[in-house]
Order: sequence, then C-alpha cells, then structure tokens
Amino acid sequence: MFRCISVRRLVSAVATVLAVGTAFARPAQAENKKHHLTLGLGYQKFLMSDDLPSIDTDPGPGVAVQTFDFSGGGAGFFAYRLSLKENLDLTFDQRLAVSTVDGSDFTFSTDYFGPGLRWISPSEGIRPYVQANFLIVSENLSMDLGDNTTLNRRKSGVGFGASAGIDIRGGNLLSIPIEAFYVNGKPDHDVSGWGFGVGLTFNFGTLK
Repeated sequence: MFRCISVRRLVSAVATVLAVGTAFARPAQAENKKHHLTLGLGYQKFLMSDDLPSIDTDPGPGVAVQTFDFSGGGAGFFAYRLSLKENLDLTFDQRLAVSTVDGSDFTFSTDYFGPGLRWISPSEGIRPYVQANFLIVSENLSMDLGDNTTLNRRKSGVGFGASAGIDIRGGNLLSIPIEAFYVNGKPDHDVSGWGFGVGLTFNFGTLK
C-alpha cells in the first residue's frame, strides 16, 4: 500500500532525456573544455534499509499499525568540474536523495557533498569515466505537522563515493553523462547506497 513515490516518473524522465540526448549527440570533434557544470536526476537505493528510520503509527484501536519504510527514492546531483589535464578533472559534487511514502507526513532525505577526482577518456564522442569523492554526509528526517510547521531531525558525518559512466558529447557546449554511483556514510543511520542517473553538462572555457 505504501511505497516510495515518483520512481516511475523518474525512470520515465531519465529514459526521455537519454533518448533525446542520444538522438542529438554526435561524435563531435570539439576541443577539450576547462569548466563543466552538470545537473542530473536519477534514483538511489539504500543498501541498509533495515537501519533507516522506520516510522510506526498507531491509527487507533482495531486498526493495524502502519510502518513506513524509507528504502529508496528520487535522487538529484549537481557538480562543478575543473579540468587539470585532458583526462583528469578536479570535481566538487553534491548528491541529494529524497524518500517519502504515499499517505504519510514523513520525509527522509540525504545530502552528500565533497571534492573528488575524475579520470575521463580524452577521446571524442562517447567518453568513459571513473570518479572518487570524499564526502560530508547529512541525513534529515522531517515531519509535516500542518499549519506550515515542520519538525526536522538532522545529523552529519563523513563518507566517500565512487561513480563510473559515459559522457556523450553533443558539441562544443553540451554533453550528456550517464552513470552508476555508490555512496557510503553513517551520520546517524547507515545511508550507504547505490543508484543511477543521467544529466546535462555545460562545457566551456578552453583547456590549454
């Protein structure tokens, strides 16, 4: 009865972006760029979902207790990369994941932010890459109390992340990254997880 919302919508949106991007992408003979800004969407699955908050509510006598399980949800990411060489980037990434349940007032969200290094193939067209990050990891459990009032419980810690994917060049300005990722952290609960995402990257500035 209760499940994470928007998963089908996210999968549909990712598939649409991928199809459009692949259709318009071409093996552009574009010069390597120095600055890169990426926005993306995807899905994240928490590996240790049994360790996450499980909210039990008692609706009253004769009615079963309802358990809301936050096991996965929509993900988004933002990144800025500075190319140090044509195959090595310094990157600063932020990943967000939000899990909510139909019919509840509870939302569980995670935030992963930190620097990293990316190795990327200097070839044009489809460019494979791998990346590793040091992360500041935060988790937040919020409850909507009504009357524009929200109760929040937030904890922070440290962790790390790794990702691998391909960057499809569509010209001098735009490219489309498609990736799988892993994040690790335990600020209060174990919020380690894996996921996938697709985004749009703006590439600018000449790498000399």
